[in-house]
Amino acid sequence: MPDQPDTTTPVQTVANAIVQGIKAGKLELPVMPAVAGKILSLTNDPNADMAELSKLIHGDQSIASQTLRIANSAGYASGEPIVSLQQAVTRLGMKLLGEIAIAVSIQSDIFKAPGFEKQIKSLLRHALAAGAYGREIARKRRRNVEGQFLCGLLHSVGRPIALQLVAKVQDRLGIKLEDEELKQIVAGLSPKVATKVAIDWKLPKQLQITTVYYQNYAAAPAFKDECAATYLSQRFANWIVNPMGTNIIELGRDPVVEFLNFYQDDFQELLTKKDDVKAVVSAMEL
Repeated sequence: MPDQPDTTTPVQTVANAIVQGIKAGKLELPVMPAVAGKILSLTNDPNADMAELSKLIHGDQSIASQTLRIANSAGYASGEPIVSLQQAVTRLGMKLLGEIAIAVSIQSDIFKAPGFEKQIKSLLRHALAAGAYGREIARKRRRNVEGQFLCGLLHSVGRPIALQLVAKVQDRLGIKLEDEELKQIVAGLSPKVATKVAIDWKLPKQLQITTVYYQNYAAAPAFKDECAATYLSQRFANWIVNPMGTNIIELGRDPVVEFLNFYQDDFQELLTKKDDVKAVVSAMEL
């Protein structure tokens, strides 16, 4: 009997190699940046001191300078310029300043994949826009504004990590995926990757659940509203990143709008926040 021809597609070959590599421990997922992890713990500690956050951010000069730059940007500044991190903590609050520092920290480690700079830039803009729109949605609902920003920021964390894994594996296998093949493999792998890193990074329960369930918010075991808000924030982020590819009328009819108890006037008001969100995205991009 002649050997059967190999009908495995390049996408399947790369995907199988990634899944097997993770299972065998040969492909390690990135750890959460140390500074980001410490900031997340500190800002979730009700007994934490503001000075501790300032000192922690000061420990990394690059993060410190970028955090101060963003705090003074059009998306955040009000009144006199902020000249120190301690002043920034006082003016913006621990949660907000912590969010900024986390967004800065993860960009250099998580949103990075050699050879895929264009795709990473688009993913980063989408994540930042989802975070900023998440804050606007939470503010409109009079909910935890700060927590919703991080839900939006990290909702798609599996995608840049999946790109990192693809970059490693396709180089090793000598395979070059086309753009459409790349989208296919990232879409397939990112939910599994996101679930694993959310647990491995020991993210707060709200972030773990929204990262996994935002696309199926009604089935979430907890934090259903936060999952729904994250889903809506990423749909608004699609509009920011790809305005021509988003039908606003259809978005306004999405069942999530009713699920969150928004009236159409509320939805229209969220649309007016587009320029504010774009200002935040522009400020946070490194």
